[in-house]
Amino acid sequence: MRLACIGIGSNAIRLLTAEWSGEALRAVRRERRGTRLFAGLQNGELTEHSIRTSVEAVDELAAFARADGARALYVFATSAVRDAANGREFTCRAQEACGAQVEIMTGEEEAVLSYIGASDGGACGVIDIGGGSTEFTLGEGERVLGAVSLQMGAVRMNGQQPIRSMDDYAATMERCAALVRAQAGALLRYPPRRCWIGVGGTMTTLGSMQKRVPLFDAGECEGMTMTLDEVAGWGRRLAERSLPERRQIIGLMPHRADIIPSGIAILEASMRCFGVEALRLSAHGNMDGYLKKKFQEMS
Repeated sequence: MRLACIGIGSNAIRLLTAEWSGEALRAVRRERRGTRLFAGLQNGELTEHSIRTSVEAVDELAAFARADGARALYVFATSAVRDAANGREFTCRAQEACGAQVEIMTGEEEAVLSYIGASDGGACGVIDIGGGSTEFTLGEGERVLGAVSLQMGAVRMNGQQPIRSMDDYAATMERCAALVRAQAGALLRYPPRRCWIGVGGTMTTLGSMQKRVPLFDAGECEGMTMTLDEVAGWGRRLAERSLPERRQIIGLMPHRADIIPSGIAILEASMRCFGVEALRLSAHGNMDGYLKKKFQEMS
């Protein structure tokens, strides 16, 4: 049996079609369309252009899911739609396009799904950096100890202050660290975790640059470890380079060249706040967690 899930994120809209094999999820198809929906959030509302392009992407991905033979299609939206005053208008139009109900996830629900999707047992923490928000989750096996979502995604922070110098990078890091200290205090009070997993485009892009993967493939970075020093090093190198220079870096998709320093600033600040010396990168996130739950409910 196959199920499919579309995640309407703040930077990209993704499709995962998967089967359940024993106790594990097996991906049949992964697709991504970079619509950067959060950038279309102006004066508290999504613009007509941002709605239209994202709904078109949802329609296209739903057609892939049907072609894959998915028995059911699930669709959920995250930070950008959550924040928008006209978020319900967006979901109605997306539902008409894809023929499936669109659920608006809370930040905490999104955090838990990322934990389910990325963790594989044991005590660990998960950091999921998206376009509009960043989620932190602490857990032990299947038990979630705490989850929080903060409004500091890569697209959001880049919109507030594009990083064009080390001064910009340091200022973004300080703002992010202040947010973590102010709003993730309950998680910071837990004993430090030895195991941390990083999820999201910032993580897979970091891995691709570190490994010099010529053609970006998120799966190439699955399971690799990056230290705090390596993360900080990339943040400083990118902050000092112009956009054209960044676009020449092997492993960095050109359309991410503007936002990746902001994503790395979020990650470095978070690692320092939580005392994380190294984290394991994962290409599995909230969509994997969503479908895992659906398959488990059915079985």
